[in-house]
Amino acid sequence: MKRLSLLLIAILTLVVLGILSGIVTQGLEDVARARREQRILEERKIELEQEIERLQQTLDSLRTDPDAVESLARRDLGWIRPGEQVILLATPTPPPTPRPLTGPTPTPILRLRK
Repeated sequence: MKRLSLLLIAILTLVVLGILSGIVTQGLEDVARARREQRILEERKIELEQEIERLQQTLDSLRTDPDAVESLARRDLGWIRPGEQVILLATPTPPPTPRPLTGPTPTPILRLRK
């Protein structure tokens, strides 16, 4: 009888330890996932701070430097000064090559009556 009770206590202890192990393992996985997400968010924050700094510098130069305003107007808006001529260079595109009909002819969805 004493052996049976010791065996039951040992089995119960193993079950409890297994459950606790699963809980701890899940918690560690959650912590690792949260740390990865935190690292990604911190990297994104640094990127956004750099972008904000770049945009702030652009804004400051647009407020103080007329050449920056002209450069932006020419680049982004396509503006030109009076008397300047714009030359557009067009590159010819070759006509599309016909594809050979190797498969079955598609059946039309709608047929017109004759």
